[in-house]
Amino acid sequence: MIVDRRTRIIEAATQSFSLYGYKGSTMDQIARLAHVGKGTIYRFFPTKEELLEAIMNRFIQDILEVAQSSVHPERTFTENLHRTLHNVLEFRSKHEMMVILSYEMREMGTEIVMSEMSKVEDALQHFVKEQVELAIDSGELQSCDAELTAFLFIKTYAALVVEWPKRAKAIHQDQIPHLLEFYLLNGAAQKGIARIG
Repeated sequence: MIVDRRTRIIEAATQSFSLYGYKGSTMDQIARLAHVGKGTIYRFFPTKEELLEAIMNRFIQDILEVAQSSVHPERTFTENLHRTLHNVLEFRSKHEMMVILSYEMREMGTEIVMSEMSKVEDALQHFVKEQVELAIDSGELQSCDAELTAFLFIKTYAALVVEWPKRAKAIHQDQIPHLLEFYLLNGAAQKGIARIG
């Protein structure tokens, strides 16, 4: 019964944060949605911040499950990377609470939301870093700074699917692995030309 109440509170808080954002949600609203007294919430989560943290930890687990299920050994690193980032971004974009919290973070700069959202990014970064390390170990990628490489892949992918369509025609999903290979793995410069320094 205790687990059931805790789960109901988390689900109610997720619903409230999805509707009103973090700042706009109150413990009274969450208690009403969970059909529990406000004191019951405080027994499980002494602060609204701790409640958000519990929700985001669960979301991170979900994101990592999506990422892990996107990787298949018969695919190339680039194909796996594309599938992983595509599936994670799609999952995230369909999660109403994440859409609302992303907006709140950008528009209001709510500190706790920014902190928790960065944990989501850190978890994805760590997952991709591990994939880069595996690709280095297997010889698919050259030895490199796995952390920086993961960061560049994630940011480039996000730029291609989120930012580029704001400026020009959206890129078809099938083209993205080729673009990642071209710009990040093989390089756009002709061999022996366009060296810096």
